[in-house]
Amino acid sequence: MIFLNSCYPSSTIPDPYYVSQDRQKENYYYLPPAANAPLLTEKGDVSATFMASSGKTASGAEIQAAGLPSKHIGVLASFSTGTNKSSKEDYTKHHQFELGAGYVTKFAHIWSFETYGGWGSGDVSNRHHTGSSKINANHFFLQPTIAVANKNRTVQLGMISKFSGVTSNMKYTFFDKDREQFSAAQIAALEDEPFHLMWEPGIAFRAGWRNVLFNAQYSHSSDLTNENLHREKDNFSLGIILKFNAITD
Repeated sequence: MIFLNSCYPSSTIPDPYYVSQDRQKENYYYLPPAANAPLLTEKGDVSATFMASSGKTASGAEIQAAGLPSKHIGVLASFSTGTNKSSKEDYTKHHQFELGAGYVTKFAHIWSFETYGGWGSGDVSNRHHTGSSKINANHFFLQPTIAVANKNRTVQLGMISKFSGVTSNMKYTFFDKDREQFSAAQIAALEDEPFHLMWEPGIAFRAGWRNVLFNAQYSHSSDLTNENLHREKDNFSLGIILKFNAITD
C-alpha cells in the first residue's frame, strides 16, 4: 500500500466560532454628526456649509443650511452620512438629517448668542462578521452657542453645547449572537434602554471673506445615559461655508 502525504497544511482555515472582540468593535451603534451652528447675526443672512468629517475610525460628509428670516429668529437643516470601513467592506453606515429653529441675538458688538432646537431622524446599519443589523433613531436636540467675531465677521469662534435625546428602534438583527456576544450585549442594552441623552460640546473656528469662509469644527460625544454604548465619540470636520445676505446682496 502506498500513502501520499503532503507536507503543506490545508489552505482552508476554519473560521473561529467566537468572533474576536476587536472585529466586533468595528461596528458602532451611534455616530455623532457635526453640529450645525450657523453663527448668523443679521436679518436676511443665509449660509450653506459643506464639510468632510472624521472620528477615531469613521469618516463622512456633512451638508448644512441656515437662514435668519427675521432679526432674532433662525432656521436650519442638515444632512450627514458616514461609514466605518476596512479596505474590503463597510462595517457601519450612518445617515441622519435635522430640522430646527431658534433664537439669535448680538451683544457687545462682537459677541453673539444663539440657541437652536429641533428634531432629527436617522439610521445606523452594521455589517457584522456573521450577519447584519439596523437601528432607526429619532431625536430632539437643544443647542446653545456663544460666539465672538471681528467687526466684519470674517473671523468667528463659536463654543457649542448640544444636548440630544435619542430614541433607538431596532429594525432587525440578523447575526449569530452566540458567536458575537459583545455585539449582542450592545443590541440588548439598546432594547432594554432605547432612550439616551447625549451631550456633545464642541468648538468651531471660521475665517475667510465676506461670502466665503473656511470652517474647522471639533466635538466630543458623551452618552449621559450609558457611557458603555459602543459608538464613535469624536467628530472633527473641515469644510467651506458660503454666506450671503438675501436682503442687501
